[in-house]
Amino acid sequence: MEKRNIIDRIFPIKYHFHRMLIMQAQSNALGVMALCNWLKSGSEEDSEAVTKHVKEADETRMEMEKNLTEAFVTPYDRGDIYSISVGMNRVLKYAQSTLVSMKAFDVNANDTIIDMVEQLNLGVEVFAEAIGDLKKNHNKSEDAVVKMRETHQKIEGFYIEGMSSLFLGGDSMDALKKREVYHHIKDASTNLEETVDVLHRIIVRLT
Repeated sequence: MEKRNIIDRIFPIKYHFHRMLIMQAQSNALGVMALCNWLKSGSEEDSEAVTKHVKEADETRMEMEKNLTEAFVTPYDRGDIYSISVGMNRVLKYAQSTLVSMKAFDVNANDTIIDMVEQLNLGVEVFAEAIGDLKKNHNKSEDAVVKMRETHQKIEGFYIEGMSSLFLGGDSMDALKKREVYHHIKDASTNLEETVDVLHRIIVRLT
């Protein structure tokens, strides 16, 4: 720790990577929340909110990647910062793809879609809180890891139940459309799970 402090004094951290990670995580959480709201409202306002937060998250991510190539010192492993940023981006992009696919295929929200997205929404909310706690209270961030992994397990369960219902139904075209939507949500959850693993690696290194 003393060596780290000496290096920080000689090469001060110019870029606030932790703050940028918080900003991106918050944009992700707001974007998924907007998708959750849209499933229930169907409003163009909520649809546009998803696009808005995707753009905000993209801008933060691109700025962070640019800074990573220029910074001499980073608060966490450079590769871990990059991996978390890319992982969060994929989560939100799959959330956006869920909305786009539902509009394109004329799929209405059913219980499976709502249940899966609500769990994803909970997962990204907890993730944003965990990123915020990372610097000053990483033990609290570690507690959040369990909660985030639980949301992924629940989404997997909803996915299997939903697919089973589709296979039992008689409308093959409807099944194909909904399967595509289910997959986008499941992929978002899978990417969140992988990003949580990177976060946990950072926490372990801080311990």
